[in-house]
Parts: sequence; structure tokens; C-alpha cells
Amino acid sequence: MPNQYKQADRASTLASMCRKAIRLKARLLFISLVIVSGCSSAYIDNRAKSVHFKDGVFKNHVNMERGIWAFIKMRTRTEYAEWPTWIEAAEQPDPISRQSGDDLRLTVINHATALIQAEGYNILTDPIYSDRASPLSFAGPKRVRAPAISFEKLPKIDVVIISHDHYDHLDLPTITRLVARDNPKIYLGLGVGERLASMNNVTEMDWWQRVDVGKAFALSFVPVQHFSGRSLFDRSSTLWGGYVLEINGRKIYFGGDSGYANHYTETYKKFGPMDLSLLPIGAYAPRDFMGYYHLDPKQAVQAHMDLRSRRSVGIHYGTFQLTAEPIDEPKKLLALEKANAGVDDDEFITLEFGKPYIIQ
Repeated sequence: MPNQYKQADRASTLASMCRKAIRLKARLLFISLVIVSGCSSAYIDNRAKSVHFKDGVFKNHVNMERGIWAFIKMRTRTEYAEWPTWIEAAEQPDPISRQSGDDLRLTVINHATALIQAEGYNILTDPIYSDRASPLSFAGPKRVRAPAISFEKLPKIDVVIISHDHYDHLDLPTITRLVARDNPKIYLGLGVGERLASMNNVTEMDWWQRVDVGKAFALSFVPVQHFSGRSLFDRSSTLWGGYVLEINGRKIYFGGDSGYANHYTETYKKFGPMDLSLLPIGAYAPRDFMGYYHLDPKQAVQAHMDLRSRRSVGIHYGTFQLTAEPIDEPKKLLALEKANAGVDDDEFITLEFGKPYIIQ
């Protein structure tokens, strides 16, 4: 074969190979686009349908916004109490696998994480097992005590309720472990589901929305006075709230994180008195800033009375130093404010972390 024909043949072969490679690349690109499209469409954003979502953000019923500059000013001018670096806790008995019968069993694990066991259901609130309430493993609020129930000793979890997406309430490493182990039903506010878009069994909720979880078990997402966000650029872009759990005729309120406003009275008007309320009592100082978003013990007592709660238990204290007050002050002030308000001592209590509390 003459040399010029051999060169032409090689050129033709090379061109054919290039065309095949281009077609293959195009197919792969199409497949990747389909996959990406499928992944991105797995999350359906329903925020715009909510009457509480305006101009790209959610709004509290009472406008009490304090911006980033107010936070920086507060943080630089406030002297924080010194907390212990670590607290060794007494070992508690392992939790039971299920609570049968009519009794309700509550175990506060740490911060706003509590295990509620009733009617055979195991419910976990705002679970956090990470060392820090932070996006960083080396900076941010660090826990001063271990979770009172280790992750390995948690019973199988059926339901997780998440109040909002702040790092001390939505801890993605813990959620990932729970999903891998138990694949529980997860309930959270509008927009927060995008943080968990790769997971199934996730239900977003608007304020006052009610869902049936199972036999004789329904839960409702209710307003609280707070805000959301996991960076400087997504403040209040997802919905925060509390929960009312209705289990076999009993009503349990989980407050998550909140300042004081009329939403407690509104919740009472809608649902009637609570049998048990979990109310935050810590992370409140200084009041000129934190008062907008976090209850102090005096306001927690008022919230207890607004809800007409048969029993209330304090949460959200003594684990991560988020604010300026001393570590033991919330419990001391709670005792004082109960006495001032004429609330019986056993109506609103704090529990030893990890020790179960039975309501018959």
C-alpha cells in the first residue's frame, strides 16, 4: 500500500476513534446530568408555600431580631463565667429496650437530647453525640461531660424530632449514625430536610402541622421564638419550632430552644394542658442579647404555667458553654423562681443526666 494511503487510513482510524470517544463522553455526561438531576430533585422545597416564609426567610410572630453585629458586640464585651473542662458523671443503668404499659419514661441524656419511651415507641429529641456543637472538629463549644447514655447503649430509635438546624440541635454525624443503625422516622421544620437530602424517612413540617406517626401517636410542629442557620449567609432560611407529641391520650411538649413570647399560651389554647413539658432553662446570659432567643429560668417557669403543664423538666444546660452564665446557675435560679411563682417543687424539676424518670 502506498505510504500516502497508509497515512490516510491511520488518520481515518484516529478520527473514528475520536468520534467514538466524543460520543462516549457525551453519553457519560448525559448520564451524569441525569444522576445529578435525580439527586437534586430528591429534595422538594416547600418553604414558599408557608405563610410564615417571606422574602426568603421565616419570621417570628413577634419581631425580636438581633443581627450579627449585635452578636459580635455582645461577645466581645461580655465576660463569660469559667466552666470546668470536664465533669465525670456517675454511671447510670442501661436504658430499657421498650416501655410497655401506660407508664411514660423520660431520660435526659445531655443538652436538649432526651429519650422519651412510651407505648412501645423510642423517641429521641435533638440528638447530639459529637464532641463539639460546631461545624469544626477543633473549634467551637466543646462538651464538658459525656452523653449520659452512650450511643452504643441507646435502644433502637423509632422517631427523631429536631427543633431547628443550629449545631447544638442538628448534629449531622449523630443523625448519620442513627440512620445507618436504625433508620428512624425524622421530623423537622421546613427547609431543614435539605441538610439531610440523601436520607429517606424525613418529614418536613410547618407550624401547626400535624402528622400521624403510628397507632395512637401523632405529633405537631408548633411555633417558638427563635431563629435558624448554620452560617452567616443562611440565617432564618429554615423553620424552627417545638413539638407536641400526643401518645395514647397523653401530651408531651418539647420546647427545643426558645425565647419567651405568647406561643406557649397559643399552644395551650390549641392542645389544652400538657402532661409533660421539656423546657430549656440555660444559655440565657447576657439577657440584653440572649433574652430574644433563650428562656431564663424565670421565663421557663412562666412557660410551664402558660402550658398548664402537669410536670416540666429542664433541658438545654450544663453540657456546652454557649453563653456567659455559670454552669450551675440555671438549676439554682430555677429553684428560686419556682418558689417566687408559687410552683410546687416537684412540678418543674431537673433530672440527673441518664437517670430515668417515670410518669405513671
